[in-house]
Amino acid sequence: MTQLRKFLSAVSLTLASVILALPSAAQDLPPELISWPDTIYTNAIIVTLDNHELNDDAGTIAEAMAVRDGKIQAIGSADYISRMRGPNTKVMDLAGKMVVPGFIESHTHPFSLFDANLPEQELALPHVTMGVMVEATAEETYKKISRYVEEAGVRPGEWLLIELIPNPAAGIPTIWDIAEGWIGTRYTADQSFTREGLTGALPRNPANAGIRNAREDDGFVRRHNSIEDVELLRQPAEPVVNNRTYDTEVADKLAHWNRYNQGLQGSHAFIVFNDLGWEKTAEYMPGLAETVTALRPDIENAGDRGILGTGSKKAWVQQVLKKPYPTPVYAEAVKKGFTYMARSGITAFGSRVDFPHQLSAYHYLLRRDGRLPIRHAYTYEMHRNQLHTPYFVKNVYPFMGAHWSNGPNSGNAWLWNHGIGSEGAWDTPEIACLGPDLPGLPDMAEQAKKRERCDFLENRTPEVIGMHNALMAGWRIAGLHGVGSHGMRQFIQYVEEAIASGKVSEQEVRDMRILMAHGTMVGKQPDVIAGLKRYNIIMPFQILRALTDEPPVIDTFYGPEGYEFLAPVKSLIDAGVRVAVETHSAGPPDLLFRHMPALVTRTAAGRTSTPEEGVDRVVALKMFTYSNAESMLAEDFIGSLEPGKFADFAVLLNNWLEGPDSELGVNKVIMTVVGDEIIYEDRNTPWESGEATAAR
Repeated sequence: MTQLRKFLSAVSLTLASVILALPSAAQDLPPELISWPDTIYTNAIIVTLDNHELNDDAGTIAEAMAVRDGKIQAIGSADYISRMRGPNTKVMDLAGKMVVPGFIESHTHPFSLFDANLPEQELALPHVTMGVMVEATAEETYKKISRYVEEAGVRPGEWLLIELIPNPAAGIPTIWDIAEGWIGTRYTADQSFTREGLTGALPRNPANAGIRNAREDDGFVRRHNSIEDVELLRQPAEPVVNNRTYDTEVADKLAHWNRYNQGLQGSHAFIVFNDLGWEKTAEYMPGLAETVTALRPDIENAGDRGILGTGSKKAWVQQVLKKPYPTPVYAEAVKKGFTYMARSGITAFGSRVDFPHQLSAYHYLLRRDGRLPIRHAYTYEMHRNQLHTPYFVKNVYPFMGAHWSNGPNSGNAWLWNHGIGSEGAWDTPEIACLGPDLPGLPDMAEQAKKRERCDFLENRTPEVIGMHNALMAGWRIAGLHGVGSHGMRQFIQYVEEAIASGKVSEQEVRDMRILMAHGTMVGKQPDVIAGLKRYNIIMPFQILRALTDEPPVIDTFYGPEGYEFLAPVKSLIDAGVRVAVETHSAGPPDLLFRHMPALVTRTAAGRTSTPEEGVDRVVALKMFTYSNAESMLAEDFIGSLEPGKFADFAVLLNNWLEGPDSELGVNKVIMTVVGDEIIYEDRNTPWESGEATAAR
């Protein structure tokens, strides 16, 4: 038997040598025995980034790439890869363009893209809409509402949705004066337009009133029996002048900014219910008053006051006012939204799941198509869902069990859960928690500290407790606001409390690679850096927001010392902290060529800030690819172009590695490939791409 084995081995080696020496012989073998590439991409400058360190080494630069079954089979010279071509291999000539790993967005919210592709939603609740330009006082406005209702012939019991419209002539010039000045005030005593006042005006109709509620013009009243069946009940005799330009023009932006400066940060979607409306809503959303109060610590007794902000209002619309979309309909909108993101070269992204129907749509597409257009790492945020009771919020994750996964290792190459996210009212850009690290200018110090959000540990809301319970149950936290230096210090203390409980170990926390968000004013305090490194926490940077929104705040409240805290990207990299980067936006096309240059030049809106924190353009490219893959626990599959990884890449019009820094933004994505499928190709830009052809 030993001699026979030797003989067979020798024969096998001889046959292998013949096959290798004579490629034509391989053409005669059954295709099942040969792994021909499905596609060869050639005549390109392929930047592999197979050097994963955040340095200026771009790794191997190749000319061609062979792909099979959606994964990279080989990378090398055009001559070497061409020899792998089989009888059915497609060959695509990329006309000398630069190929980079597909861009990865670590933190974005594409839901508006979905909505843009959806048809009008059917009504679950017939109702009446009304536009009311506010008067100088709430009392005068209540009288106006009552008059419009009477003149329109609104029947008792009909639901009323009232749009309150700014009135500059009456001293209420912007939506913020209504949303935060009249309704969503911090303290009950400061509220002008109240649940009680609206109840007095409308004692026989369930109603809510606020901003972004109905979008009716002043004096118009309509009954909506269904989407198609709408009756005009009242219209004004004179032409309407609503000053709606204030909603988006300078006055509104200035008012928003002033409220940020005062430490007021809420939402222009605030609505307030009357008694009957709140009672009816409670039938659909049990425990709502308690939940809203618990989850909005910035608004005193929000539930008793009958106030809903953006999140809870969206839930009200989805659960009460409108019928849910059938899953196939919503899934098509999702697919179009994902495909639109690919126009920016994005091949994978991280985002929360706001509502269950989103996750249902993802899985529907996977069942139907076997894939998504681009890859999605998602986080649960059930502890922020305003439909749940505080008990549910505090305990849902331990009851579920921690099932986050290491990216596509979960067995799904297109969709994986990588933890729980949270974007609460704490530590937010423009009002970052800097605490004792940055006292502020002498004449602004008190106001600076008053406006900061530093109540993460003090206000143990159900949301904060729910997240803490999840961490102790083994869940990874991903996408939590970590904006200011002291805010991060508090979060590190939060992690240490979980470890001290004995329910989760320090090594388990390190293995999680907890992912923060935004990092616009995180600074470089030694103890914070030490905590980030000890617990292996990833700090992303929303660079454009940092360079545009934070400098006016620094100049107003903190002075030159504040710039030491401004998105210290290079300092944290040099200190050995894990970093990532985000845009926080799903569009428009070529989105990345606004953000990546800012990482290099530290210039935005014509202003350069802390240029010493700029990074090399290779580092910027790695941050939006490999580093972000690490943030999703998926670096073994995406983030660089290497054999065995997914064939996810973007083709660029211009060479990102050459030319002056001033022209870095003069670039665009002309093709996006995900898993060897072209998801986007710019056919309006002549770039002489070769057609994909079958080999002969």
